[in-house]
Amino acid sequence: MPDDRPDFPLENLRAAVPGNPGAQAEIDALHRELAAERPASAKIKAHVESLQKHAPLSTLVANWFEDPRTQTFIQELTAAGL
Repeated sequence: MPDDRPDFPLENLRAAVPGNPGAQAEIDALHRELAAERPASAKIKAHVESLQKHAPLSTLVANWFEDPRTQTFIQELTAAGL
């Protein structure tokens, strides 16, 4: 499993949706998945897709997810079968 996890902009994402408990919960769920001992790439992608439906988060999430470091991490998880 890759140990080089990408930086996650938790505080920036949470600050973008202060009055949206559903989006906040989804952000926290993605953060927990990334911190898991064996994060699952499919779960990460599902959380990202869900978060991108919230207009204030769309660009922030896309920028993080499309970052080469994040993409390398996801590819390594997929290659490891996670």
